[in-house]
Amino acid sequence: MMIEFADVSYGYIGEGNNDLENVSMAIKDGEFVVITGKSGCGKTTITRLINGLALGFYEGWLSGEVKIHGTDIRDLPLWCIGRRVGSVFQDPRSQFFAGITEDELAFGCENYGMDSAVMEERIKEAVFKIRGENLLGREIYPMSSGEKQKIAIASAYAVSPNIYVFDEPSANLDMASVLKLKDLMKQLKDMGHTVVAAEHRLYYLTGVADRFLFMEDGQIVREFSPLEVKNMTRESREIWGVRTGNLSACTVQKQPEEPREKPILQIKHLEFSYGKHQILNDLSLEAFPGEIIALIGYNGVGKSTLGQILCGLLKESSGTILYEGKTVEKRKRRKKAYYVMQNTDCQLFGESVREELRLNQRHGDDHEIQKILKRYGLWEYRERHPATLSGGQKQRLTMAVADVINPDILILDEPTSGLDGNNMRRISDHLKQLSRLEKTLFVITHDYEFAVSTCSRAVVLSKGCCSLDFPVYGNEDRLLACMEESV
Repeated sequence: MMIEFADVSYGYIGEGNNDLENVSMAIKDGEFVVITGKSGCGKTTITRLINGLALGFYEGWLSGEVKIHGTDIRDLPLWCIGRRVGSVFQDPRSQFFAGITEDELAFGCENYGMDSAVMEERIKEAVFKIRGENLLGREIYPMSSGEKQKIAIASAYAVSPNIYVFDEPSANLDMASVLKLKDLMKQLKDMGHTVVAAEHRLYYLTGVADRFLFMEDGQIVREFSPLEVKNMTRESREIWGVRTGNLSACTVQKQPEEPREKPILQIKHLEFSYGKHQILNDLSLEAFPGEIIALIGYNGVGKSTLGQILCGLLKESSGTILYEGKTVEKRKRRKKAYYVMQNTDCQLFGESVREELRLNQRHGDDHEIQKILKRYGLWEYRERHPATLSGGQKQRLTMAVADVINPDILILDEPTSGLDGNNMRRISDHLKQLSRLEKTLFVITHDYEFAVSTCSRAVVLSKGCCSLDFPVYGNEDRLLACMEESV
């Protein structure tokens, strides 16, 4: 067996509970296994045990045995595990050490003392495998999320590990990049590598993975075949807390036909540039009370820029923005609209989850805070520091803060990144409730499953302007095509 867990329990020191409880499993050489389940079920901890980070970088205790190719990980130095196990994280930026593509690809090889000729050959092959010739000679940090993911995979590939571990690799990718990621993962499997992926989004893996392991409360409770995942009913998905394995099974509810009132927001001929690089070009758009608008388009097209302009974080180069028919200057827009960022760490400042909401509350009301935290499934974490939460929990906390601020217009940037099925549906239901209260919602998203079940309208940004604008109901195939092609 390539990977073996024998009665494994693990807990992070100071957390007060076990993250894994008596886990036993075996993964064969060349097998592709997906680990999924509700947020906090322990799947990331399994990946950290396989790649050595749980013992090498986190304070925790371990009982039972974790073996890599027959050797207990406690008998392997971290550098040795790194040679056998390549890791690709949810946010590749956290694993980069260099600023230029070639330097990053060479970093691991240099650390293992490879001969320069061998290293050059490894890098050349890694670039070929990811089809990344266009990434050579470029700075990494300005790249798109999909390009960064490619660099992370190539960096691991250059070291030539037997095992690849992916921790929610699709969370920050658009759908076109997810399909490319699927192709890369399939290549690794076809080459005989063992692949383990901890993932919430399952639809792109049903044609690649050999089996799916479902976790709950730190234990592996069920194993499913790809076909069983693909054919899972909505009721079963809700029981297991997971997402769909088949996008064609996603349903959309017809929105009630209501006469349109006056628009709450009007955008006229908006333009914005970063230096000489124009992002928005003659963009015009109207939004009405109660609408949930999906903003879609490829990475870098200007979706987040538009959101930041609407709430006063950025100032447009030219054009007009009107709220309820009146022009509102940049510094006053924050009273009208609130922006929930994709990078949650930039938006959390409190010493505890409860304190985070108190910081944004105009009038102290602990009962209201309790109600909001329970709404997002965060009440049990109320005394935890936000930095100790999982990515999905942080995402829900920023949404809870938005509820405290209670703006008329809410802009959500990838609100389902890192969320399991139940929490995705929780956010969807709440946004529809806000819609019924006449709130106007913009959702920047690459998540078709979420968009088709939540949004009433889709606006596609391309070349700096609105290239398409259509109702979601009755246009599900059109929405999927737009998102997969990243127009």
